[in-house]
Amino acid sequence: MSVRFPASKFIADARVNGYLYDLGAFPGLLLSQAASSVIGEVYEVDDETLDQLDRFEASTNYLRKQVDISLGDGRMMCWTYTPTAEFCSTGTLITSGDWLEHARIKTGRPGKVSPEETQR
Repeated sequence: MSVRFPASKFIADARVNGYLYDLGAFPGLLLSQAASSVIGEVYEVDDETLDQLDRFEASTNYLRKQVDISLGDGRMMCWTYTPTAEFCSTGTLITSGDWLEHARIKTGRPGKVSPEETQR
């Protein structure tokens, strides 16, 4: 995220309850309290960056939602973007809940794959 939005500041790795789907170049998160954990990252952004993210995500039919996440031993409320359930129905469930791990396996690349590489 920091490449596309340089004003963002990485806070921590996080987990949220839901299902993660492979929708091609991007993942789709369906929030669910009954689901397994989805792995992600938390960034602090200013209002201008949040507006840019809203415009970018709106163009892909993702909506911003507030969600309770886990940060190690703590919890906090954060924003996330989620597609509609119908949109995710066309994707493949990522059982690990880890988009970067899934992308590494999918592309056959050893080691870690950065978020920017998954968009190529």
